[in-house]
This record gives sequence, C-alpha cells and structure tokens, in this order.
Amino acid sequence: MRLLNKLVVSIAALCMATAASADMKWDLPTEQSESSLTGIADLAFADGVREKTGGEIDITVHFGGALGFKTKDHYDAVATGAVVLADSYTGPLVGFDSVWQVSALPFLTGGIDDAWKLYQASKPIYSEVLADQNQILLYTIPWTPSGIWANKPIESLEDLSDLKMRVYDPLGQMTFEAAGATPITLSFSDVVPQLTTGGIEAVLTSAEGGYQNKFADLLSNFTAISYASPLSIVHMNADTWNGLSDEQRTAVSEAAAEAEAMIWERASSREADVFDKMREAGIDISNEVSASLAENLRQAADAAVQEWLAKSGDRGAAILEAYRGG
Repeated sequence: MRLLNKLVVSIAALCMATAASADMKWDLPTEQSESSLTGIADLAFADGVREKTGGEIDITVHFGGALGFKTKDHYDAVATGAVVLADSYTGPLVGFDSVWQVSALPFLTGGIDDAWKLYQASKPIYSEVLADQNQILLYTIPWTPSGIWANKPIESLEDLSDLKMRVYDPLGQMTFEAAGATPITLSFSDVVPQLTTGGIEAVLTSAEGGYQNKFADLLSNFTAISYASPLSIVHMNADTWNGLSDEQRTAVSEAAAEAEAMIWERASSREADVFDKMREAGIDISNEVSASLAENLRQAADAAVQEWLAKSGDRGAAILEAYRGG
C-alpha cells in the first residue's frame, strides 16, 4: 500500500511538473504591417521570448488586424484574457483613459529624442492605468513624427480648408477643425478603404505609417509638420503574467527591454531612411513648413491641449511638469 501511495504521489508530481512546463502559445495582434517599426519590434520580442524560454513560450504576431481586432478592441481583449497580449497604438485608447493621449499632444515633441523624454515622464502613470485594467506594460514603440499625406503640399490654412482628412484621436479632430479642415477619426485599418472610395482625401500619420501601408499608390505628397510622435504599447494580461514562473517572467521582461531599446534607437534614423524610399516611389516631401503655418496650427491646437489638461487633471499636469523639467 505504501508503495502504491508513493507511486500515486510520484505520478501526480510528474503530471504537475509536466503541466507547469507545458509550452504556451500566445497571439500578439497588431493593426500595423510586418515591415513597420512596430512589426520589427514585435518580431524581435517574439524571437527573444522564444529563445530565452527555450521554446516554452511561443508568440505569433498577427499583422494588419488579421485576428479581427481593431486597436480600440485590444484593451478589453487583453484585460479579459481574450488575447494574452497586444500591440496597440495609444490614440484609440483615449476612450478608456485620457492619459493615453499625452504622446499625441499637438506640437509638444519635436522628434524621437523628445518623445523618449515624454515617455519616461509618462511611464509610471501608464503602468498604474494598466494595472487598474488587469494589464501590465511590456514595452513601447515610437512613431516618427506625424505629418499630412495628401495629393498636394500643405503650405497654408487655405490648403486645409474643407480638406477631408483622417486624424487618429479627438485632439486631432479638434485641432484640424479649428484649422478649417474636415477631419474624420478613423482606425488605421480603415484608412486605405476610405482613401480608395474617396471618403477621405488626406491622412494625418507618420511618413513611416503611410509608406509601409502603400499610400504612394493613392497619394503624392507628404508635408512634414512634426505634429506629434505618438506611441504604440505592447500590453499583457496580468493574470497570465502572474501565472508565469519567475524564470519565465524574467525572460519576457528581458526580451521586452531589448526590443524596446533596439526600436527606439532605430527610430532615430528611420525617418530619413523612409524619406529616401518615398522619394524613390515618387512621393514629393515638403519638409520646410512656413513659420506662419506652424504658428497657425499651434494656435488651432491650443484649445485641444487645454481640454486634455482639464480632463487629465493632476496626472496630466505632473507628466508635463516632469517632461519639461527633465
């Protein structure tokens, strides 16, 4: 009987060990393309996790919204565990918390270096907000500065008058309405269909985003107004995170940190590289914005920034103070 009991205990222990070490397969959805900065970072992260866990965790990255999720769906999907993790552009997340708009505040940052400083000022609050939603922040990916893709250069407010253009959040909606355009807030996966059918004539996004999604087939000009350098975040379900072994959590954290460091460094030179490719594809680039247009756009953005500060309260003020003080 004792021998039988020992055998039962041994079998049970073996089963538990086998279950604990069973391979995990995670899906990582993103609306972006494989060759974009987000795609490069996500693939590097997935490879890093696979290598550091000896294949115990296998992540499949799904590009272009292939899993059927738009970015605004990711927040709830990760919180509930419908997907373990996701890559989300922060603009559409403003409906959950206003803090997600800070990286897209108009004309706050002048490029990737400024965007990194703003991220460091925002990171503690990002983590707090995600924790309240049963999620953790793994890493971020910057977008090169947003400009206007259109079939003409934007040289004055007259060029914006009644222009049907896609923007990515309510701040952009307010800013370009004040500037005289007709902005429409659209998820990125809806942009090309709307361009194709004439629903929009122009797009507020980065040179990177437009080039990677083949805007060159539909639009002929990019005006580099340096509107903002917003972020994408990769966020993970906290229950799944807490269920990992210490070794697995360390591996995931290290892979995330390495992917983040790599992609921020690459982003610094990415815009110039993309501009070269755009010119080869026949895109005209207007990167000398007049002082009068820049000032008019800043004035148009002022009400949007003040509204964000009112909504975000002490947290928003603390982020801007830390950013400007840093």
